[in-house]
Amino acid sequence: MWRADGTPVPLDDGWLVADDVVDARQREELRKVVLVAATPAANFHGVVVERHGALLAEFYFAGHDQPLGAWFSHEIQFGSKNHHDLRSISKSVVALAVGVAHSEGKIPDLGRSALSYFPELADLAASQKSAITLEHLLTMSAGLHWDESGSYARLDNSETRMAWARDPSRYVFSRPVASAAGSTFTYSGGNTLLLAEIVERATGQDLGAYAEARLFKPLGIDAEWKRDRHGKVLAYSGLRMSPRSLLKFGRLLLDHGRWRGQQIVPEAWIAQILNPHLPTGEDGMFYSYQWWLGEGTANGKPFRWIGGIGYGGQRLFIVPELDLSVAITAGRYNQPWNGRASHALLNEIVSALSLPHPNPPLR
Repeated sequence: MWRADGTPVPLDDGWLVADDVVDARQREELRKVVLVAATPAANFHGVVVERHGALLAEFYFAGHDQPLGAWFSHEIQFGSKNHHDLRSISKSVVALAVGVAHSEGKIPDLGRSALSYFPELADLAASQKSAITLEHLLTMSAGLHWDESGSYARLDNSETRMAWARDPSRYVFSRPVASAAGSTFTYSGGNTLLLAEIVERATGQDLGAYAEARLFKPLGIDAEWKRDRHGKVLAYSGLRMSPRSLLKFGRLLLDHGRWRGQQIVPEAWIAQILNPHLPTGEDGMFYSYQWWLGEGTANGKPFRWIGGIGYGGQRLFIVPELDLSVAITAGRYNQPWNGRASHALLNEIVSALSLPHPNPPLR
């Protein structure tokens, strides 16, 4: 269910629909920038915008999609209830689950050696790898050699090799040390796999069940996880949900861990996510607890955003300055600069919503 003009549809999913938070001029500008950006090359599947806790706009498109694990792409007419791959935005959601487990005392010490959760890997404990803490995993600074550049179809891609390993956790910890733990950002799905395994060992629950009980159910989210050949949740790339559901995590961050007045993730954990921990070396961006922090430009002025970034153009952008969040799903897999169109669209959306309200007529 959706409307071609981008007007949000009221559904029984907890979202309010905006009436007076945006004037007619801004609404029309917002519609124009989304429709102009939605070219066949961009292959957007969904764009949903909320501000001040209410939906401003939602657009869905027909496009080719190739869900994780599918051999071929196929065309789908997307709508408000279609689940979509989030790819690496899954990592950002896993970090929220870690934060909840931390607040419950299940993972009390982020400075604890990550290897200590894996007694079966005791043969590695005497190495430099014992210095890798949970905090280092959260900030992608474990210091282990890892290469996810290029296509995930490459057989020498570190994440691909991990996925086919007999023991994925051992595979990650067995990578050569490339830098001192905590010193350098190196993007690694292996870090997220270890975090997910630690949550499961610390809570005694499957990560999917834990996230469902602590995050998805309180937020009113219908979600699904892809699983690996061992039956484990693909924590680093396997989460699927609708853009409307994804957008709730944007509002959760903007409201300091609360959804409709209920504290779901501790405020202190959200503060850590909003705090830049390490430079990534990419386009001036920084990294926090499995979330990215960057800067855009609207009407010639810079603005800051916090985001979840997923392969193929999946994006969740949060713009605190405007109390705004934007969810974008797309199908630009295995293509260069696969997320550039999503970032350009964010700039245009912020420009549209930063337009000054027209002055009232003189009386």
